[in-house]
Amino acid sequence: MSNILNVVEQNFQQILKTSYTATLTLAMTINDDGNPENFNEIASQLIDNKSGIDAVQLVPNGIISNVFPLEENKAALNYNILKSHYNIRKEAEKSIERRTMYFAGPIKLIQGGIGVVGRLPVYKNNKFWGFSAVVIKLETLMKSSGVESIDKSKYYFQFSKKNPATNKEEFFLPSKTNFSDYYYQTVTISEGDWKLYLISTKKNTIIGQILMSFILGFLLSIVSGFTVYYLLKRPAELQKLLKKKSNRLVLSEKQYRALFEQAPVGIAKIDSMSGKYLDINTHYCSILGYSAEEMKQINFESTIHVDDLDVFNSKMTQLLNDEIMEFSLENRFYHKSGKIIIVNLLVAALWKNNSKSKTHMTIIEDITDKKRAEENLKESFNIVTEQNKRLLNFSYIVSHNLRSHTSNIQTIADFLDQAESKEERDEMIDLLKKVSHSLNETMYNLNEVVNIRTNVNLTIESLNLHTYIEKTINLLSDKVYEKNLKICNTVSKDVMVNYNISYLESILYNFISNAIRYSHTQKKSEINISFDTEKRVLKIADNGIGIDLKKNGDKLFGLYKTFNNSPESKGVGLFISKNQIDAMGGTVTVESELNVGTTFSIFFK
Repeated sequence: MSNILNVVEQNFQQILKTSYTATLTLAMTINDDGNPENFNEIASQLIDNKSGIDAVQLVPNGIISNVFPLEENKAALNYNILKSHYNIRKEAEKSIERRTMYFAGPIKLIQGGIGVVGRLPVYKNNKFWGFSAVVIKLETLMKSSGVESIDKSKYYFQFSKKNPATNKEEFFLPSKTNFSDYYYQTVTISEGDWKLYLISTKKNTIIGQILMSFILGFLLSIVSGFTVYYLLKRPAELQKLLKKKSNRLVLSEKQYRALFEQAPVGIAKIDSMSGKYLDINTHYCSILGYSAEEMKQINFESTIHVDDLDVFNSKMTQLLNDEIMEFSLENRFYHKSGKIIIVNLLVAALWKNNSKSKTHMTIIEDITDKKRAEENLKESFNIVTEQNKRLLNFSYIVSHNLRSHTSNIQTIADFLDQAESKEERDEMIDLLKKVSHSLNETMYNLNEVVNIRTNVNLTIESLNLHTYIEKTINLLSDKVYEKNLKICNTVSKDVMVNYNISYLESILYNFISNAIRYSHTQKKSEINISFDTEKRVLKIADNGIGIDLKKNGDKLFGLYKTFNNSPESKGVGLFISKNQIDAMGGTVTVESELNVGTTFSIFFK
């Protein structure tokens, strides 16, 4: 009886193991937004593998949203198990409380019949999402476990569970339940809090058995040869049953192996203490680029990106200390080729609470292409957003400046119509010429900005930065002499930059001429030009009048923005230079203090 009961218990464990793998696989179909992907395709594979499962479900927030097969299970759709009958709700909550898979029932199914429901709680970003579930009809469970295949003339099985509401033991198999006068053995299946009884059909005659033991002992001392012969002739049906169960175990293992290998995600069984791979499916090896033999020679942690190890190790420590039974992360892994791949990682314990940790299951899904597509989309969105901002700003500038000129022209034209003398008309015509000249200059500046932003075929050359700085200083030598200031160019003569010649000349001219123009009249003026080769930044620093950045910092590079009363200031040079630097993929920053000086930093790509 003990042997038979052990075989049936192992069959139960195999069914539960297959169910657990199926729910893990279903859980991996849930994307980052909490929506299942390819549910029907994967669910069909799970059912077709003949794993002893009748149906599968996804139950977000306790509401059944996806079932397969659909037709015979359609009645269960949209059923809220967390707001249903007390027994159903209580057993669903028990799986959340345990944070592991729990089998509810046997219960009366919404879609008809009696069955058990295995529910695995699913968490996304450490927040409860819902359940991944399997449905096994009671008759399927009993048939797969071997309960129905024993010799019923000698033994029979009974299957029970305590009712969550009444706490009374209920029996589910159609055999008599009052077996207190009969000898029986029992095992507990903790995944469903079930009890499985194997009961002898003959009444318990313990005294007769003891007496028979004495008689047999006496006979053994007399005729040992006969006893040996008798032992060799033990009931053949028991041996046949054991052989049949062994064959069933082999078949179940083949089915599990088929599911393991055909899963659409990478699955591996790993030694929890050493990190060595014990078993790996083909898809796992394919994701990381190794063969199965190579994988078994390396440590699991060696494949994780070094920057993601701390978070992984923290979660793994919680798992080994029984604080959690599973966790999921978005991790970077090293491919055999050296490239970095991004995966959804699920790690689940293969031990029970308070037992010694030995092995765990790891499931990975390659989401590298998905993440890169998201990043490219985000980058494109940022570029479009920035371009829209620039376009809006440029349209505002065009509208503002042209409207100002046209308004002036309209006003002068009105005065011209009203002029009563030739002198008044001549005066209005002179004003009209000045406005026209100003309008022409504005159109030239705006056209220059448009050319910078639309020129995508710039000629880029390797240019000696020191040489072009010296050329710019020579161009401005008369102003340097006039202001009696000193320019110190400390840029090394071997510094080369890849740049457009016209842009580089224009940028250097605008920044250096600005430093000269706004030099301080009350102290000896100096301009220092330096280059940081490591950061590739050119700095143009002066000790001039400075800029109030708190007041004008956000307007510094705006078109026609000026910050002093100098007639030479037009607010065009810095605006154009900023656009040229942006077009070359660089950036520009400024540090300034009133009456202390200004430093512009130009970063080269």
